[in-house]
Amino acid sequence: MEDAVTAVTRYLVIKRLAGDTITILAIKEYLVDGLSPSTIGHKYRISKFRVRGYVQRVIDKARSHYIASSIVKAVFPYIMSIDPAILRVGERYICLLCDAQLRATQVEQHLKRKHKDVINQIVHQIINKLRKEKPS
Repeated sequence: MEDAVTAVTRYLVIKRLAGDTITILAIKEYLVDGLSPSTIGHKYRISKFRVRGYVQRVIDKARSHYIASSIVKAVFPYIMSIDPAILRVGERYICLLCDAQLRATQVEQHLKRKHKDVINQIVHQIINKLRKEKPS
């Protein structure tokens, strides 16, 4: 079983590669900035229940609200610096890593199956940067 930092980082990396910036921002604004699900939902035009679902998945991976908040706060700048690997063209999605054409429901599974090595590399890079920042 993955440790909390790796699990949360992996989840956010996949969301970023998939181009799902709204999910990442919603998680950060709830856990780090303290905004309510209703406020976030209104801002991004998604339901407050969807916001709660996103946040709950991160909390489950971290096994604690406090730990989830700390992890998201630490990794957020690194996550946002990642270029998405999926380009949306109308109702189609194109993987910039292998030129595969996908439907919306296939995007994250495609990344997890076909580009696991890319995900692992990015996750390890972020975790190594966090370790270097950590005060001794």
